[in-house]
Amino acid sequence: MKVICITNHELLPDGRLGEMSYRSWKKAYVEEIKRIDRCGPAAVIVREKLLSGIEYTDLYQALSRDSITEQTELIWHDHYEALRLFMRFHRRSEWPASVFFSGREAGAIPDADLRELKRDGIRFGLPCHSMIELKDALCAGADFITASHIFNTACKIGKRPKSLDFLREVSSAVTIPVIALGGIDVSNAASCIEAGAAGVAVMSLAMREDKAALRDLIALE
Repeated sequence: MKVICITNHELLPDGRLGEMSYRSWKKAYVEEIKRIDRCGPAAVIVREKLLSGIEYTDLYQALSRDSITEQTELIWHDHYEALRLFMRFHRRSEWPASVFFSGREAGAIPDADLRELKRDGIRFGLPCHSMIELKDALCAGADFITASHIFNTACKIGKRPKSLDFLREVSSAVTIPVIALGGIDVSNAASCIEAGAAGVAVMSLAMREDKAALRDLIALE
């Protein structure tokens, strides 16, 4: 099964790492991404929103250099200005093939700049929590979207999940890939594919110290 893993350093096995400086948790983080990569996901989204642009670029380079095999795509997340600087001072072969923008960040980027990214050969994805957001994502030219949150998840405590019906509605309305997100595990991933998703994305499950559940999810037909 196509599985995209989303990172969050605050979910590292040692909970104290979430309160430490970037330099303090970087090494443990890089090692954790190596462990995720060995499970064979389709991609890893480096979702570290609290880092500065300089820190994020440093982390992305460390991961692309030491932690990710060619079989796993490393997807840049937000940090648009840092991305532009990275593209300016690095060879095209080092640029990310794909970028994922949170709705908040994408809303601050002019459509013309997003189109320029596409002309530069970089695909971009956007989140979708409603049919209105779906329309906005399509108008912006998104190459893929995440539909969330489909099931109950600890990241959205107290918020009602969108359910498989929402996933079916979104998937049937577009021709671009839809990635199901939110509360995905081995017990419900297949139903997401049946509802039209091209794959699934996981965060908490990916960041667990025990990677057995992640391996089982990726192994699903």
